[in-house]
Amino acid sequence: MKRREGTPAQSRRYYGTPLRSLPSLMSTSNATSDAHTDPGARAADVAAAPAPRPAALVPMSVIAITFVSIALLLVNASLLIINTAGTMDSNEQYARSYEIKRSLTAFQSTIATAESGQRGYLLTGQSAYLEPFLRATRGWRAEIERLRELASTNGGTERTPRLKDLDALEAMTASAVSRLEQTIAQTGQPGPSGDADVAGTDWATAGMDQVRGLIDRMMQDEDTRIEALRGEVLHDMWLTVGIAVFTTVLTVGVLIGLQALLRRYGAARARAEGALLEANQRLNREVEERTAELTELSQHLIRVAEEEKARLARELHDTLGSNLTAINMDLNWISKRLASENVELRERLQRSLQMLSDTVELKHEVIEGLRPSHLDNLGLAYAMRSHCREFTRRTGVPCDVDVLEDFDDLDPSWSIALYRIAQEALTNVTRHAKAQSVRVQLVREEEGIRLRVIDDGMGIPEGAATRPKSHGLVGMRERMRQIGGAVRFSPGAGQRGTVVDAFIPSAAPVGQR
Repeated sequence: MKRREGTPAQSRRYYGTPLRSLPSLMSTSNATSDAHTDPGARAADVAAAPAPRPAALVPMSVIAITFVSIALLLVNASLLIINTAGTMDSNEQYARSYEIKRSLTAFQSTIATAESGQRGYLLTGQSAYLEPFLRATRGWRAEIERLRELASTNGGTERTPRLKDLDALEAMTASAVSRLEQTIAQTGQPGPSGDADVAGTDWATAGMDQVRGLIDRMMQDEDTRIEALRGEVLHDMWLTVGIAVFTTVLTVGVLIGLQALLRRYGAARARAEGALLEANQRLNREVEERTAELTELSQHLIRVAEEEKARLARELHDTLGSNLTAINMDLNWISKRLASENVELRERLQRSLQMLSDTVELKHEVIEGLRPSHLDNLGLAYAMRSHCREFTRRTGVPCDVDVLEDFDDLDPSWSIALYRIAQEALTNVTRHAKAQSVRVQLVREEEGIRLRVIDDGMGIPEGAATRPKSHGLVGMRERMRQIGGAVRFSPGAGQRGTVVDAFIPSAAPVGQR
């Protein structure tokens, strides 16, 4: 990329700028850099352009149909939940009736076992028949309790017909089992030739017949309940299906209407978005053009400022330096020829010589501030070390310089950019960081040249690196951008201090060197 030079009139105007106007020149450069990097300035430029019309809001008809669809779906879901809950309750009662019926069958088998065991013992006299009898007489109450648990509604104590039947069944069974036990106890010699209690046995059998009759009636009641519950389940299922079909058809119709409205709305919105996109593209092109102009102007001003500083430094060194040297020689000549008796005049002459020496030192500082002579004469590495020594002398803060080579082969634009960044970083340490030590590293890496300035001070406050008025940081970024590099600001180790990391890639375009 060719460097753009100013017109002859511009060159005369810049190079004719006196020393006192240099701060205004630099403030112009900083202000231009800020305008380039400040998002607020870009936003103001964009705001100046005509704003695109916003897209139309969603039509009320679409919103209304959407809410109706949601309401229908909620109603459908609510009805399905209610009917499903009813169906589940009917299924639960259906299963309970089947379980009660199964338990009644098991209970009937138990009392039949007790009765057959009693008869077998009385007829044969074999004690083996007593074991199933005793097991049945001990276990029938547990089965009654199981039936009572099944017959209870949700663990309640309400006396339902089932529970009343179970109370009657328990009483009849207890009486019948008692009679069976009495016949066994009253029989002295069981067996074919024994004296079995026939009358007691008939009496016990009659009690067992009553128990069986009650069980049969209870099982018929459960069959009736099962049939009724089956009808309820079928009714609930058909009702659920009907409600689901009706609400689904209605919802589908509403959604079809909503789709038609959304299609029209989508077409209108697409047209509005197309217009908005076109307006945004136009604004982006304007922003890019203005940004490019500001970048070019900012970089041009930085180049002109450095050239003006170099010219002023040369003029001060050549003109003012020679004049001060001549004055110093004349004053020394007068001092040697002045009579020693004239004490007052000699003291004034010595004060003048001291003031002249201070002026020479001030001239040297001004020249070094404008354009470091060490950088042009002795190279970047020596200039870095010299500036760090001067920094330590002025501030008392130790500055460790880690530069392992001379870097004499660097392009002058790279050298001055790296030097100015180190200079600005050390200035910030002096003004803001309150650091106890500083370290400057300049290394050649495989990908390029890296400069790091590390301090252990207070660090950069959050957001300060992007503030528009952070002129020093903005200037560092602009210098790196001018030569194809980049600079980053980050906290140091342990979130303490600041690291200024500037990097110039080796692959930077040759024209930017």
